Order: sequence, then structure tokens, then C-alpha cells
Amino acid sequence: MIHTSNKTSFLCTLPGAARDIVYSITVGFVDPEHPNCVQFTSFVGEGRRSFRVLASESDLPSAALCSVETFCRLAIGQAIRDSLYAKTAEGDHVLDMCAQPWQGELRPVGSRNEQRLPRSHSLG
Repeated sequence: MIHTSNKTSFLCTLPGAARDIVYSITVGFVDPEHPNCVQFTSFVGEGRRSFRVLASESDLPSAALCSVETFCRLAIGQAIRDSLYAKTAEGDHVLDMCAQPWQGELRPVGSRNEQRLPRSHSLG
């Protein structure tokens, strides 16, 4: 596993109908230290696909204890389990903190030091 403690943007490959699709993943934060949202975006195939997975208000304390990498892996695991990439028209999805963390390759593409301060994200 790559050390990703200061990373906030990643690339990963999720299953697609005909072939696997590369997604850019960006982590949102409830405050400068604690993740609460993962934005998935892909420009591969028929136009742009984008969806978010957010921690619910009741799960924010648990989510805030996760490392950025662990939080991403939970969201990716849920996205694959629930085929969220095929449900982009449904809007945002609530993170299942009990989802099986994804074990695939998570490729860092940026670091917190190279980006603006993390933006807060909330449901709604």
C-alpha cells in the first residue's frame, strides 16, 4: 500500500459495463483534518459521470476518526458493492461505515500541501 496520509486526490479503477473505468476521487472535509465526503468523477465513456458519497450526520464522529485513505477505501467499497457509478442520476449517497473497504490500487494524484484548504461538504 502506498503511504497516502497527506493525499486528498486519487485515481482508482471501478468496474464498468463493457470495461473498467478510471475515476478521479477527491476527498471533502468537515474541517481541515477530518474527511466526510468522497467525490467520484470520470470523463471516460459517454460523457462525465460524477457522484458523491457522504458521511451522515450521525456517522460524522466515526468518519472523522478515519484516515483519508481508510475513508476513501470505505466509499470505494460501497460504490462497487452498490454499483453507485450506475446510479449517478440519484444524486448523493450516504456512506455505509460498515462497508467492506476496497483493497485495490489507490493512486495518489495530489497532496494537501499542493491544494487549497479543503472545502466542507454536507448532505443536502
